[in-house]
Amino acid sequence: MAPTVRDFMSRQLVYLREGDRVEIAKHPILDFGISAVPVLDDGHKPVGMVSLRDLADDRELGGGRVRSPAISIAANATLLVAAHVLAEANIHHLVVVDSEDKAVGMISALDVVRGLVGLEPRHPRAIEEFDPLPRG
Repeated sequence: MAPTVRDFMSRQLVYLREGDRVEIAKHPILDFGISAVPVLDDGHKPVGMVSLRDLADDRELGGGRVRSPAISIAANATLLVAAHVLAEANIHHLVVVDSEDKAVGMISALDVVRGLVGLEPRHPRAIEEFDPLPRG
């Protein structure tokens, strides 16, 4: 059986709520060793993405912007499908969604490569007690 996104995704989902200030993503990104966070609506569906690169870009919106729409992938998709989506969209992260399009995790290009070459999943250090980011 081909490895799936579910097998390699990070289930520790750090995210912004729709309407939050983009800058508040900086601390979790740096503290948790991740490089992007999705932006979710009230129904937990992805509407955008903020990456470390977006936060460093001081040419727009005072140093940060939400890239929209968020590109997502089903948890049961194969890693080969994920690789194609990442390559076609020219991005490094996908929001993983369930059958109701609710965010359940994240998968990076490195996660996909690890799976395709037969290595075990490895994610940034665990996020022990994560509460959604404060409204801002």
